[in-house]
Amino acid sequence: MSDNKLSVYSLDHLKPEIVAVAFAKCSRSPESFGAIAAELTDEKSADFHEKWVVGYGHSSVAEHANVHLALENVSILATKVIEDNRLASFTEKSTRYQIFDRSRYYKPAKIMGSSLGVEYENTMNEIYDTYTAMFEPMREFITKKYPRQENENDKAYEATIKARTCDNIRYLLPTATLTNLGMTANARVWEHAVSKLLSSSLEEMIDIGHAIKNEALKIVPTLIKFADANKYIAETNPILNTLARYILPNTPESSAPVTIVSYEKDAENKLIASLLYRFAQLPYNQIYAEVLKMTYEQKEKIMDEALARRATFDAPLRELEHIYYTFDILMDYGAFRDVQRHRMCTQTNQAVTIIHGYETPPEIVEAGLGTRYRETMEKAAALYQKIYSQFPLEAQYTVPLGFRKRTLFTWNLRELHHFIALRSGLKGHISYRRIAQACWHKLNEVQPLMAKYIRVNMEEGSSSWASTMFNPAFNFMPKKQN
Repeated sequence: MSDNKLSVYSLDHLKPEIVAVAFAKCSRSPESFGAIAAELTDEKSADFHEKWVVGYGHSSVAEHANVHLALENVSILATKVIEDNRLASFTEKSTRYQIFDRSRYYKPAKIMGSSLGVEYENTMNEIYDTYTAMFEPMREFITKKYPRQENENDKAYEATIKARTCDNIRYLLPTATLTNLGMTANARVWEHAVSKLLSSSLEEMIDIGHAIKNEALKIVPTLIKFADANKYIAETNPILNTLARYILPNTPESSAPVTIVSYEKDAENKLIASLLYRFAQLPYNQIYAEVLKMTYEQKEKIMDEALARRATFDAPLRELEHIYYTFDILMDYGAFRDVQRHRMCTQTNQAVTIIHGYETPPEIVEAGLGTRYRETMEKAAALYQKIYSQFPLEAQYTVPLGFRKRTLFTWNLRELHHFIALRSGLKGHISYRRIAQACWHKLNEVQPLMAKYIRVNMEEGSSSWASTMFNPAFNFMPKKQN
């Protein structure tokens, strides 16, 4: 066999830290990866990482050491903190296909050790009991509303009925609900994730950070051993939190679900110049100047040629990543759990709250369960209000998924194509479908030529949710100083 023949092979049989060293040494060694790895021991690998990764900060080496961890019995609130790591892969227990109960929810030590502990437990149990009690009547209603079609498989039909049922009642589940999460990431990401968790002000996040570190150390003992709380994050976040509370008003002026707060006014010209740039030998500014001379029809023709040939699963050209949009989105927590998964963007999350009100699935009302649903949501809100006065961070655990929260998303145009096309699809949940549809509408209002090429499904597919807003007299913020 010729030494120059193409060779592709796996090193997955080796320990992650040895793989990382083998790849790192490639830059200075003429040997093959297999030959380099054959000479390595755990001790030699550790020495290499101590010197180059830890000592000299060559953290990119750690990106070759992948670790798969199973996280069980973490709260839904915690999963969103864990998943706020862009370069990782996650699979989470679904609220759409599984049933939860009062035996598995997080009980913060601060609350349970206070005078509110008994009320927290009793109210949370009531919420879960309502969720459980609603399942069967909701399932019966859904079965009548959506009868099995001819030639539809019994097993598939039952699964669909269960999913439709859970789609409605999951809005009662508090963020304290314990769930399971699988995460795959490289050692560099794990170190960053552990640092963020250990820098949190919530006890559960700190506990999860320590548990992840202890388990990861068994696999990558050198690459993650110095992961610790970050003083900068731990000190800066509480200060900014205090400043926001004292400087800003308490009551939101707008309840619009989607707002474009920032976009590039010259996005069309910029995109066309970027599309042509790769196939020219001219500087960008010169190409841009030529684009400014074009007619609308000429620009549209270039956009057509660049985007019209895509098949169903083709991503648009990478040049779309040069264009950015920032959306302020107000959505129920259930929808947030799906939208948040689009991590090829910048996300800034506000805390979970009840101040924006909650969503009421119309099928719960149609099934005659609306009164009990609203009573339960209002009990949760009352509990939140009581706990917030003493433990504002821990109060988040009491909030059911039906309540709304704000998140700031900055997406590039390519990711926006992916998000809107995927999340507006008929098979998706109406709560995030309407968010994806609203994003398209807002983009179309400001830049119709950009929106024209995004695949969006505007079919309703289900009734719109009904929104319930709480009285803004609820005041959870400390008064501003004079």
